Amino acid sequence: MLEDKYAYLCLALMYMIAWVIVYLKNPWKKGMIKVGAVGGLMGMVAEVWYFRDYWRPPTLFGEGIVGIEDYIIGFALFGVGGYIHSSFTKKEIDYSRQTKAKNREFFYMFLIACASLTVFSIGFGIHSGYVTFLTFFILSVYIWIQRPDLIELSLISAFATLGITLLIYYINFNWLFPHFWDTYGMLDAPILGVKVFNIPLSEMLWHFSWAMLCSMFRGYRNGVYYK
Repeated sequence: MLEDKYAYLCLALMYMIAWVIVYLKNPWKKGMIKVGAVGGLMGMVAEVWYFRDYWRPPTLFGEGIVGIEDYIIGFALFGVGGYIHSSFTKKEIDYSRQTKAKNREFFYMFLIACASLTVFSIGFGIHSGYVTFLTFFILSVYIWIQRPDLIELSLISAFATLGITLLIYYINFNWLFPHFWDTYGMLDAPILGVKVFNIPLSEMLWHFSWAMLCSMFRGYRNGVYYK
């Protein structure tokens, strides 16, 4: 039996397997790597919010300490969620419809997301699981309103990523570390701690809403349309 300090690492490495599969089939490999590099840093920064009330996982450096696992899983999740649609659908860029990039609006959305987690989670004490899901969902709807052509792509990515997540989580938290969430999770709030096959509903909502949002980043920020 593996020690608990390897639980998060195993989870991150299994996501990297999914990342490799998406990467091999993805036509925009350089972009996927660049996005992943940023995502790895964000995976580490995000623990500022999540260590408070969501979980305190053991890492190679100790319990509730930011580790290489955070970078690996952030790298993988940005790549899988953001590019899975381009790897497993036949959509191509429609160069006849490209519009002006929205770099400023995209940066504002990033600031809003960070402010939302800080104000509502840390400031008002609302569980970060609720705040994260609602923030991702509201930002997704905001993009849908401006770019309804991205809705289908967004939902396909969300469900595909959720399917990958369920498989990875089932292996990691049923076969390898079945006690993980009871030991290291802080999901006592209503709904969040409900488990299906020992997988917290909060994790399903997180990964679903994240892929729903980040799959639209490239199209929205760069003014790219697909056909």
